[in-house]
Amino acid sequence: MAFGRRSGWILAAMALALLCYYLPWFVHQSAGFTTNAYDLAEWSSLHPATRSSNPPLLTSFLLRLPHVLLLFAAGIAANGLRDERLRWIVRAVALLLVLRLVPPVEFFRDESADPNYRQMLLLTVMGGGLVLVSLVVRPGRAAQGLIAASLMGGVGAGLWGLSRAGELLYNFEIDVQIGAGAYGLAMFAALAAGVALWPDRSARRTSISPIRALPDRA
Repeated sequence: MAFGRRSGWILAAMALALLCYYLPWFVHQSAGFTTNAYDLAEWSSLHPATRSSNPPLLTSFLLRLPHVLLLFAAGIAANGLRDERLRWIVRAVALLLVLRLVPPVEFFRDESADPNYRQMLLLTVMGGGLVLVSLVVRPGRAAQGLIAASLMGGVGAGLWGLSRAGELLYNFEIDVQIGAGAYGLAMFAALAAGVALWPDRSARRTSISPIRALPDRA
């Protein structure tokens, strides 16, 4: 399957992975502690242990990073779509979703020193920059490897952040269970990475052509 033909499948799997980012990552009997990755990052940023960690707010950063890397991978995958209009639609949606990380208006008024809001602004700029960089990534094996690396990096960061956030909750003796969102993101991101890295059999058949018998001139 050529990269252009598999781009649609990759984007579909990544869309499901992004949906899972906003499904519950922790489940608790109380709705207040049933949180998705985005809200968990915000909650973690309020914990003194997170703010005093080295580097500061590492847990929140790890939980927000999958959102950014998924959109970067989507921008690269969009380059393989045959329909140019569809390519630009995917890129526009990716840029709009990056704005999900824009800090609240308080940051621009009188709380510009807040480290959590600064991190959100940093990730917004980083995400927008990566989507723009994806415009120049040409379809091919390098692009497929970059998609897989971004997706697996996002999964690794998210699960690491989930583990660190779990320790914070356990310190409060809050018993939570890992939710479907975390499992779903890992599963669909791995599926998208697998499709991206799947060998192109048609290219292999083209590169390895059979030796034709020479005509007998005798």
